[in-house]
Amino acid sequence: MIEINSTQFSPDLMQEIKNLQDEIEGFREHPLDEIAVEKLRAHFRTHHIYHSSGIEGNRLTLQETLLVLKEGIDISGKPLKDSIEVKNLGLAFDFLFELVNEDDEITENYLKQIHSLIIGDDQTKSPGDYRNIGVTITGSDHKPPEPFEVPIRMRELFDWIKANENENPIVLGAVAHHEMVKIHPFKDGNGRTARLLLNLILLKKGFPICNIKRNERSDYYTALSLADQGEYEPIIEVVTKNCTELFSEYIRIRDESNRLKDWAKRIGVKDTQQRLAKHKAEYELWLNKVNQIKLEFKQVASVIDENIETYYVSFYEYPPITFEKYQQIKEKGLAAGTNFFSIRFHNNDTNRIVTTLMFRFFRSNNKYPLTPNVIPLELNYFDEDTKDFRFIGHSDFSESISLRSFYISNDGKIIVRYANCDKQHPNWEKDHENENLDQVVQTFFENIFESVLGIK
Repeated sequence: MIEINSTQFSPDLMQEIKNLQDEIEGFREHPLDEIAVEKLRAHFRTHHIYHSSGIEGNRLTLQETLLVLKEGIDISGKPLKDSIEVKNLGLAFDFLFELVNEDDEITENYLKQIHSLIIGDDQTKSPGDYRNIGVTITGSDHKPPEPFEVPIRMRELFDWIKANENENPIVLGAVAHHEMVKIHPFKDGNGRTARLLLNLILLKKGFPICNIKRNERSDYYTALSLADQGEYEPIIEVVTKNCTELFSEYIRIRDESNRLKDWAKRIGVKDTQQRLAKHKAEYELWLNKVNQIKLEFKQVASVIDENIETYYVSFYEYPPITFEKYQQIKEKGLAAGTNFFSIRFHNNDTNRIVTTLMFRFFRSNNKYPLTPNVIPLELNYFDEDTKDFRFIGHSDFSESISLRSFYISNDGKIIVRYANCDKQHPNWEKDHENENLDQVVQTFFENIFESVLGIK
């Protein structure tokens, strides 16, 4: 089995995982009510079964899948096996939640029970038993181990899962899922079983499930193939992306529930929708302006990358800021997962990352008061010592880079904040209106190339 070492993964990926973990921990302070939990579970159940079976070739639509699960009927005009697969996967999914509620470690016996439910009554596929024949994986160059090796390899896998139980569940689940697919311990149903093993690991640690979608099949299989060669970051990225998307449903359901409670308390108040519409209009204006800033940096990074040889410049966009998160930042000054975009400089000669710079939304009340609810887009850098992003003012090269942040004024103007590079007044900062945005960005890159990369 592999040794998990987070330093082998990119800072952006580890930051994205950390963002999700922070949001989940914050979510636990205000959990969903019982009705919302049931609503969420039903949503996940249908979509997971639709996509997981679809990856393996099941042809039922989402509505047909829902009908089979809800009514227990078979869909006419479609192969009977497709309806049976969906019913069996529904039983396995329900058993998964029973296991989550038990305070037991994940064992081979549980995995075999899950597989038995997935396969059902088809004895030719040996439900719940490891294979006694050699197999190949369609579309993969990897050759699974011989039948006599399977019990040993599976025992090693579960020993490894137990030994790494304190690892981040996204990383642990992604790698364990791949290793099971790589072993291919059953005659059939390995993919569906492996995806439930992944979700069992995630749910046991309070994380949302990973719902890999059927239209992502090609990227998913490519990531598994790369993991066969020891490159695990792509499959971890697939799991991170889908967990993050599913967690947004937690937020959506909670927000719906909270809004319903608020509406019930304030029923009869006619201005609620008008106020919400006004705030959303403000949000749309704000989002348009900050996206202008992002696109300007993205364009300049792309043009620079095309014209230099020593360095490779990469641009990374984080998930968009939602209306709910916008409101949190406006009210409190901060919220989990408010990174906006990052720029990374690689040295092509040494194949090393020279520096990673990131813009995120964060307000220090010492510099940006709650009134008029400024939401600054601050410049940060990746600190190799702390393995985290920090405010640019704390870096060794901060004196050479005057740009500190952007923010949008109440009348919709982009304000640029610079630091005073005078050493006698190092903490002094000044805001500039009506700045030429493309010139601000070009000057920023010139500062980086001169002070950090030594190109004058």
